[in-house]
Amino acid sequence: MAVLKRVKNFLAPLPVVLVTMRLRERDSVSDNIIPISWTGILESAPHMININISRGKYSWEIIRKTKQFVVAIPGARHIREVDICGTTHGDKVDKFSLTGFEKMDAGTVDVPLIKQCPINMECTVEDIISFKSHDMFIGKIIATHLDDTFADK
Repeated sequence: MAVLKRVKNFLAPLPVVLVTMRLRERDSVSDNIIPISWTGILESAPHMININISRGKYSWEIIRKTKQFVVAIPGARHIREVDICGTTHGDKVDKFSLTGFEKMDAGTVDVPLIKQCPINMECTVEDIISFKSHDMFIGKIIATHLDDTFADK
C-alpha cells in the first residue's frame, strides 16, 4: 500500500447544502446563496450545525456581521441551480433571480428560506472557530421547515 507524503481529502463526496444570508443596510436588502460541502451536525441537544467558509468571501462577511443564516437542503433536480450559485458572486448578481429560486420568509431569523428546497433550517451563530484558510461558523438550529410531502402524517 502506498504512503502519501501529502495529506489529501478522501472524504468525498460530501453533501452539498445551500446557505442563504441577508445583509440589511440603510436603504437596501441584499440576499445571497452559497453552496457549501464542508458542513455537518455537531450536537443534538441543542441542535447545532457547522458551515465552513473561506475568510474574506462576501457570504463570510455577511454571516460574520449578521450572526444568522439558513441551511437549505437541495434536491438532485437542483444541480444546475447549485452550480450557478457556486460559480457566480453574490456581490455582483442576484442569485435568487438568476436561479429562479423563490424566497420564503423565515419564522425567526431575518434570512430567506428557499421554497424549492424540501428542508430549510434557521440558524443563529453560536461560535466561530478560525482555521488557517477559513472560519467554521457553529450555528444553533432554532427552527426547521420541512416540505409537507416529507412530514409524518
